[in-house]
Amino acid sequence: MPDLAIQVQVVKGLNGTAVVALNGSIDAKTVITFQTHLNSVKERGINRFILDMENVKYVNSTGLGYLINLSDSLGEHQGGISLVKVQPKVKVVFDMLGLNAFFKIYNTRDDALKAFSGAEIGASPAEQTVVIKSAKPEVERAPVPLQTATAVAEQPVVAAPGARGIAAEALHIECSSCKALLAVKEPGTYKCPRCFVLFNYSGGGKATFLPRRKTLPVQFSLNFSSECTEGLLEFVRRVARRAGFADGTLDQINEAVRDTVKTIHRHSYGGNENNIYHVQLIANDTELELRFADYGAALSADRPDESGRNLFSVARSVMDRFELKHHPKGGNFVVVTKTAKKES
Repeated sequence: MPDLAIQVQVVKGLNGTAVVALNGSIDAKTVITFQTHLNSVKERGINRFILDMENVKYVNSTGLGYLINLSDSLGEHQGGISLVKVQPKVKVVFDMLGLNAFFKIYNTRDDALKAFSGAEIGASPAEQTVVIKSAKPEVERAPVPLQTATAVAEQPVVAAPGARGIAAEALHIECSSCKALLAVKEPGTYKCPRCFVLFNYSGGGKATFLPRRKTLPVQFSLNFSSECTEGLLEFVRRVARRAGFADGTLDQINEAVRDTVKTIHRHSYGGNENNIYHVQLIANDTELELRFADYGAALSADRPDESGRNLFSVARSVMDRFELKHHPKGGNFVVVTKTAKKES
């Protein structure tokens, strides 16, 4: 049996939709096969995928990145990806990384099919934002008001192709952050599916974008080898330095990260170096946040380690915020945050 078996079944009566049943792991050995197969399915005119994940035990970061890119590319055709029967060890990664912004997760194939069937009839206003990748049409600019401390700039509104002036039924608005063209049908609050910036369309050709406060998160899936740990520490140090942290604070952050990784390795996974944990890093010019996730044994911050100190003692003492939660399907979420102290 191959490392990853893929079966495709086109859904009759639902245009451009296929169920893709996966059996195996999406890892370094199989990710190329996975990408090639789904690309060939897409080239056959399929733009709606229902991925049956019941027999998928692991998905690596490359596979996740491909799924996000595929979902992004399907938006222009009113397509999408839904996942069904996701295993707990895989779902914990999706929960941590917030991947529901790209595709929905359902319990059964029937639930996913019903959702796609409803989408053909008409989507809700919150789901009417799609990325348009066609060439930019002629731009007409709405008036830009004077800025105040709490005001945000009104962005240019792009006329729909072939329209004279601003289209009344299908406006194409340029995202203020990633510059993607976004199609909206009626007034409401929307989120760009590519960069997640929020904006409000109030009608009359006016769109107001909320300012972005954080950079896009960076995600890693790592094992506990010394090379992975040192690489993570170096990356965190570089990002924290750009965020304005002093050298002494950089050392504290690195020790907190090392302590957290060591604790998860020893006490959640029993010292098994080949297990995988996940890290998400979010930074801006004043704050650094790291989120760790595993699917090992549940941990308690009050539990002592070999030296008699409580688990995560370093991270709890040097970071401004520490939070430990248990995932209902197993494993732990650890969140640590540090705020930069700007020199006057």
